[in-house]
Amino acid sequence: MRRLSAFAATLGLAAAVVATAVPSHAATGTVDEPPEIVDHGTVPLTATTVAGAAAGTMPDGTPRLWAVVSGSPAYLAEIDPLAGTVENTYPMPGASGGWGVDISSDGTVWATSYMDASLYYLEPGATEVRSDGRPTPETSFAWQVDTDADGVAFTGTFQGWADSPLPPGHLASYDRTTGEWRDYGSFGEGMNYVRSTAVVGDTAYAGTGTVAGLFAVDIDSGDVAEVPLPDGRTDCTFVYELAAADTDLYAKIECQGAYVGYVYDTVAEEWSEPIGALSSQSVGQTADGRTWFVLAGNLAYRTPAGEVVDTGHAFGAKGVGVTTDADGAEWVVGMSHRGLVHRYEVATGEAEPVPVGLDSTSVNPRAMAVGPDGRIHVGGYLSGGFATFDPAADSWTFERGLGQAEGMVAHDGLLYAGVYPGARLYEIDTSIPLGDGNPRQVLELRETTQQDRPFGMASAGDLVAVGTVGGYGVLKGSLTLYDPETGTWDEYHDLITDQSIITLEEHDGVLYGGTSVFGGNGIEPTQSAGVVFAFDLASRELLWSTPVDGLAATAVTMADGELWAATVGDLLVLDPATGEITHEHEVAPFDWGTVPNGLWRSADLEFSEADGYIYGSVFDRILRIDPDTREVDQLEGASGIKLDLAPDNTTYWIDDRSLFSATWPVDAEEPEQGAAQALVDLAAALDAHVANGDVAGPIAHQLANAVTQAQRHVEGDRTEAATRAVDRFVRHLDEPKRPDTLSEAARDDLRTQAVSIRELLG
Repeated sequence: MRRLSAFAATLGLAAAVVATAVPSHAATGTVDEPPEIVDHGTVPLTATTVAGAAAGTMPDGTPRLWAVVSGSPAYLAEIDPLAGTVENTYPMPGASGGWGVDISSDGTVWATSYMDASLYYLEPGATEVRSDGRPTPETSFAWQVDTDADGVAFTGTFQGWADSPLPPGHLASYDRTTGEWRDYGSFGEGMNYVRSTAVVGDTAYAGTGTVAGLFAVDIDSGDVAEVPLPDGRTDCTFVYELAAADTDLYAKIECQGAYVGYVYDTVAEEWSEPIGALSSQSVGQTADGRTWFVLAGNLAYRTPAGEVVDTGHAFGAKGVGVTTDADGAEWVVGMSHRGLVHRYEVATGEAEPVPVGLDSTSVNPRAMAVGPDGRIHVGGYLSGGFATFDPAADSWTFERGLGQAEGMVAHDGLLYAGVYPGARLYEIDTSIPLGDGNPRQVLELRETTQQDRPFGMASAGDLVAVGTVGGYGVLKGSLTLYDPETGTWDEYHDLITDQSIITLEEHDGVLYGGTSVFGGNGIEPTQSAGVVFAFDLASRELLWSTPVDGLAATAVTMADGELWAATVGDLLVLDPATGEITHEHEVAPFDWGTVPNGLWRSADLEFSEADGYIYGSVFDRILRIDPDTREVDQLEGASGIKLDLAPDNTTYWIDDRSLFSATWPVDAEEPEQGAAQALVDLAAALDAHVANGDVAGPIAHQLANAVTQAQRHVEGDRTEAATRAVDRFVRHLDEPKRPDTLSEAARDDLRTQAVSIRELLG
């Protein structure tokens, strides 16, 4: 298996674990008389997002700030921070963004990248960036980049393209004069990230995670010496950033979910006291020996004597460095992650933010939901953002102000968004513009249980249910139930051992969900199969959990009394009372040994009360499923993900960066009025047979669900859907299963009534 991604609260509850296999595969067909597929255009999610930057004075004396702006592709921006102008931009083909930028002594600008993981460089006077590939074939992320006196570039890796088990990250160097890479190797078990690097003289330093460590590597010999962490700390997960100032090493270390800064004297081999919440990814040094950085969002400096002074000026934490103007005056410059330049004149102590007009780039859609207003809302990856499509006006709007939403759900007139990082839940009033407290954060799970990504979202009666993935190096996910009325929540941590909760749906007081064995980035799974589960909201008890044939169950929905679930390539039908798998359908073959980035969310299922079908996006296919006949049909000419269903029976989905829809016809024929009373009589007869013991076991629940669904469809004037529900009732009577109890007299009575209702419905 290959992957990129990707203090327990004990329930003490007895939960049944069900493991069954029902090979009942059927061919996937195509939809007869398909509805029109409508293209609503590109989702207008755009942003200026800067992950990495570097600033300084170039060999020709010009002040420059260089920044990688995320996009498809990303680009390297050349900025004059004192003039406040963008001098040039250079596309980085294949790169989505980059965390590391460095300026070597000869003026070559270096930039790392993620996903592509290549190392890019722009030579002095060049008009295009160059790249000679990635450090190793298995490298998926290259993090910081730092150069030595000879212009050799050093970077750290995450080996996300490697076969399982996930190997540790590497330190590597690239010499552009020879075109050769040198792999210095890795540093120990659990150190899956070489997240930070710095060069001091003839030594390259490497900081690791998700087990935090710091290592000094002799550049010539490759010899490695571990540097003990400050204060003997063992509670840290990342040495997140490193920056050199002469012989001092500034380290941003993540411990217990918070960042703290230390300074390591590489000559004396001693650590300073903590200097506070270091937030900058680099440092700059002025002629008087002061070192400048960002501390808790403000520009600060450290004197040669070790005193730390906060200037009180808010400052961008990307690419902090020192440069000079034409008169020789020193300036500290930096950039925010939104591309706003900050500059501070050292002599006067005056600071100002300077917008430079970096071009925005398109943002990939990350989450989508039909809102309480009937409009379709889409959140963006990494940079976030909030795009809304109004079907009535056939128009889009875009607003900033929402981070990376992993999941969304409408509940009680509001929209709730689960946002990464920190597993934050936001409440959004979609009737008014974003801003002035909208959206409103209502909870965060980072500090309590190290949760990070809220993928699973469901409206659950009076509650909002949230399923989460843990943070870096964390396998345990959580189920959290938020009460908007009181503003309180209950969290059930590690409900399914060492698994993330990816999808949720509530039905009749029971919360059904699916999980992934993959947790946060940088840790290997301990479990071998994802599960589908049921959780009782009244008793707060895990009722059952059923392993699936695969590493994740990423969508669930209830349809006429049966629970449907999806993995990457398969559909499953389960008995909601017991968790027994009763049917399985292969949509497309899938090799779980080739999962490219672990697996969190990969499918969507939605049951339509209007026509009785299930609609889904599974394995990039748009499907319509008949829960009665088990027929699975693909909508030809359509592909995509993130499917949701609107009240008018329109399905919406995302393909690449565009929104598509199809409106499905609804039966307009009114049912025979006598059917409604006949169904009431049938329900009463079933209750009587259950009471006297003639009907018992799972079949009692299945029959009751079928009658209830038929009644709902009759009330909604949906004859065809009501007929299918009655047919399912008869099928349960004709095909009882062990351990069902069904007396012959009860069967004959109920079947006679059901057949009569079927005739009334026509």
